[in-house]
Amino acid sequence: MSSKRPFELDFKQRLALITKKIRIFTETRKKTHVVTIIQGLNDKNIDIKAIAKKLKKHCATGGTYKEDPRYGKIILLQGDHVRKVKEFLAKELGIPEQNIEIL
Repeated sequence: MSSKRPFELDFKQRLALITKKIRIFTETRKKTHVVTIIQGLNDKNIDIKAIAKKLKKHCATGGTYKEDPRYGKIILLQGDHVRKVKEFLAKELGIPEQNIEIL
């Protein structure tokens, strides 16, 4: 059996990811709706669309990626998925845990 990653990253994408400071936090919108926001994936070498798709599948939730006036390029996930996102970024994408900040 081979342990294959869910999707492969090229060298530029991997280098961009391991050197970035990623911030994960939740925000309440419309009084009761909680969203998880992943900020810091705004490098031109990072395919934010593919990462958002894999995160939505991993967390079994809906979400999107967009340009936010306050935070720049972000991934939005419905619900509180901070721990799952941190685990995914560290294990699947190889981002060092010291570069992942939970606010």
